[in-house]
Amino acid sequence: MPKLDFDGHNTLYATHGLHSYAAKCPPQLVKYGLRYYSKRGETVLDPMAGSGTTLVEARLMGRHALGYDIDPLARLIAQVKSREVDDEGISQAYSAVVERVMRDLATLESANPSSTVRKRASLPDFHNRDYWFSPSVSEALALLAHHINETEMADEVRDFLWVAFSSIILAKKSVANARDIIHSRHHRWEHPRPPDVLGRFDARVKRMRKQMAEFRTLCRKVPSTTQGAHLGDARSLPLENETTDLIFTSPPYATALDYPRAHFLAVACMQKAFGISLKEYRAKAPTYIGSERGCLAGDFTLDQQLAEFDLVRSILLQLNECSSRQAEVIQRYFLDMYQVLSEMERVLKKSRHAIIVVCPSHIRKVEVATHEVFIEMAPTVGLTLKKKHTRTINKRRRLLPYMPKAFGERMSTEFVLVFQKM
Repeated sequence: MPKLDFDGHNTLYATHGLHSYAAKCPPQLVKYGLRYYSKRGETVLDPMAGSGTTLVEARLMGRHALGYDIDPLARLIAQVKSREVDDEGISQAYSAVVERVMRDLATLESANPSSTVRKRASLPDFHNRDYWFSPSVSEALALLAHHINETEMADEVRDFLWVAFSSIILAKKSVANARDIIHSRHHRWEHPRPPDVLGRFDARVKRMRKQMAEFRTLCRKVPSTTQGAHLGDARSLPLENETTDLIFTSPPYATALDYPRAHFLAVACMQKAFGISLKEYRAKAPTYIGSERGCLAGDFTLDQQLAEFDLVRSILLQLNECSSRQAEVIQRYFLDMYQVLSEMERVLKKSRHAIIVVCPSHIRKVEVATHEVFIEMAPTVGLTLKKKHTRTINKRRRLLPYMPKAFGERMSTEFVLVFQKM
């Protein structure tokens, strides 16, 4: 059995570093699961795909892969990372887009810029837009978005450029007036000088082309397979019964990250890419698994379905003593994940495995042993625990600030649960 900590390992090879994303699963961990529980040519599913780590590893190991995610930006990133994109197509499209953006910027600086150029140099309006983006950054981003959307190119190339566009916003050194931007609680930080948007975009595309080239080289070593990242909800998968050979997923933590809040600055600028407004995107946030948003009942009432589970009942009643709202939030999370477990069992072939990577947490100093909750729930939907492994999360990889006096001890152990459909 290999050690699963992967401390000091390179986790950004191939396309794994194409775009920043919070709480990514290390690719070496996915590789372990695929190696031990699937074969080349079989189909792997990640029903909560995030940035697509499972899909990338499946392609590199000669497995077919399907991924679903409720977040449109996550789906886009996962799609681009797991598909080979032609470099010549990227080069030609990039040159055409930048040439048109530079021409429009020159027109804006002229004595009498046209109304057409002024209109397309304006980002979609949203609350505090000018608070987060300086005027010159806003203009350059708006023009980039317009020409990525309007320039003729292959769909997979357009998606590649959209990911490059997003990655200069959701980055440690963002073009936005923000820091900690990949976190769900980023803060305003104004640049001493407005960032060079085109310069950042150029550097990002060059780096991404090298990463994609490495991915294409590695793909040549294994048989060609199919990968697909789709918008979808893990609680209701659009798949036939018993069609999957292996499931590997790392579900969202309960209340740990608010992805719509972490992603909103990129989504606000990419509404043409997704075909939805920022308002529509935010309206869906309460439906995300693990979300703290949404209308909750006043007094906490223990759900009768969950009351059958001793550990679940104990956790929820302890939480209710501290905060009825937190008890309601975690109850909703457990109900959602029970539904996900049921769907995983439904689509999994008989005798095959589902691997879930999960970390427990403390909420209001109450220990929420999420891994033990999943172990308690799984047999009632037809999944039997075969193995439980632990791995240590390196403190340097922790993203969010932490206040132990308020929240309790931080969890540093992650659990790898291997279930089998009986």
